[in-house]
Amino acid sequence: MWGEKSDKCLECSSCTMVCPTCFCYDVKDEVSLNLKDGRRIRTWDSCLLRDFTKIGSGEVFRGDVRERFRHRFYRKGNYLPERYGFVACVGCGRCGIACLPDIADPCDVMNDLSHFEKSDYTSRFFIEQKTETKDKTTIHVPRSATIKHMEKLTETEMFFEIELDDKKSLCHKPGQFVEVSIFGIGEAPISVSSSPSSSPSFEIVVRKVGNVTTKLFTMSTGDKLGIRGPFGNGFDVKSFEKKHLLFASGGIGLVPMRSIINYVLEKENRKRFKDVTILYGARQPSEVLFMGEIEEWKKSSDVKCELTVDQCVDDETWSGNVGLITTLFPKIRLDKYDSKNTIAVVIGPPVMYKFAIRSLETLGIPDENIFVSLERRMKCGVGKCGHCQINGIYVCKEGPVFNYCQIKNLPEAFE
Repeated sequence: MWGEKSDKCLECSSCTMVCPTCFCYDVKDEVSLNLKDGRRIRTWDSCLLRDFTKIGSGEVFRGDVRERFRHRFYRKGNYLPERYGFVACVGCGRCGIACLPDIADPCDVMNDLSHFEKSDYTSRFFIEQKTETKDKTTIHVPRSATIKHMEKLTETEMFFEIELDDKKSLCHKPGQFVEVSIFGIGEAPISVSSSPSSSPSFEIVVRKVGNVTTKLFTMSTGDKLGIRGPFGNGFDVKSFEKKHLLFASGGIGLVPMRSIINYVLEKENRKRFKDVTILYGARQPSEVLFMGEIEEWKKSSDVKCELTVDQCVDDETWSGNVGLITTLFPKIRLDKYDSKNTIAVVIGPPVMYKFAIRSLETLGIPDENIFVSLERRMKCGVGKCGHCQINGIYVCKEGPVFNYCQIKNLPEAFE
């Protein structure tokens, strides 16, 4: 039934646009004619549209129309009932009337999906939320901030130091993210790269891949931005204490990883953690981020730091390892006790997770000791707009940091 119906779907989103219980939306800035002011508005969006799950790097993690068709019905007839105890369909029939190929009638599908026992299945589809929005009346209103410093790291990555104009600390945890707004352009979720501090300044690194990030590359020191956040669940660094730590990152995954690495290596924190191993892979030498800091990490006697690049072009000089990041794992030696007492953190592109986690398991590190950070197309940052939803999980609220055990069997998590 699913295959036959989804093959006929035209991806027009008519069914979701007329549905009274579809509330997925986008956030946009509408600029006045004087170019000095405007307003922030919500516009309807649809999970049946391909770009709905397009993330910052350009990938679409639900690209097949059959997957989007499945997600629409499962969300209404399974994920929301499992989580909140109600079926998100009022039986009005508007979707069936609006559907051009006449496949959207939800009656039979909803009846099949709504037969569940909440106590048996709830834990499979959502994770306990640890963060709360303090003021729900202003969740989309950004704080004013100023660019204090900019530095080009690579051809596609730019480093920013940003200071909040109210002079209050961001109060973030390693692993959290902020929404960066540019008036008239839009906003984008960006991971915080600096370690927590009482300063009103924090650091981010931006990859030029979309409208907001491209505009950021043209800005200058002293220009104004909007900042919302911090959002999401970060790393529970308290639970990492008295453990060996293994950090594995690929590409721009080093940006959020840098926050927790620097936190652990700070003088006042270092004695609370055991040995630290850092593995980092980039596509080529010119794309290695924070090389100066990496050299400083290498100088620490209780830190083992290994670098690799996928390839080295003819005009580049590189004396280090060449190969995928998985070629670095055999250099790690852990006995049975150390394996059980090691926390591993993995952040990188989706293709990296499968092979990096397999390497960690080969080292004997249990799944419950592995933590990952998922990057999805987070829009609102507060679990309302629906863009980042994977089954019953809202990545922006219950992530982006997850324990691997929580999501290892979750469809789409590592795609």
